[in-house]
Amino acid sequence: MDRHCGYVHVHQTGTLAEATPTVCPRWCDRDGCQRRGHHRSRTHHLDTNRLEAFIVDVGLVQALHPAAEPMVSLTGVESSAAANLALSMRQARVLRYRLSHLLDIATAVRNGGRWT
Repeated sequence: MDRHCGYVHVHQTGTLAEATPTVCPRWCDRDGCQRRGHHRSRTHHLDTNRLEAFIVDVGLVQALHPAAEPMVSLTGVESSAAANLALSMRQARVLRYRLSHLLDIATAVRNGGRWT
């Protein structure tokens, strides 16, 4: 079937066909992926139920390219300064194990006002 340049196909549902449809991953918030140029999950705030000096948010991001892999996005904010760090899934998995190990060995025990 030949179509002239600029031809737009109208489906039976009345919607127009897109040249390159974006298929969102299941974790994507599906809000403005094309505008942003990447998929993103809802942001999760690391809330300790206490006032912290450093605010941390974490989420998933992925470029729109079909071969792109998801990444873990860490955003830290302190007063007016902000920094963003994108980790590959492999790096995030290793970080999870390293943090778990550090938390295990730093068992919090109050000993005369000191952590031991």
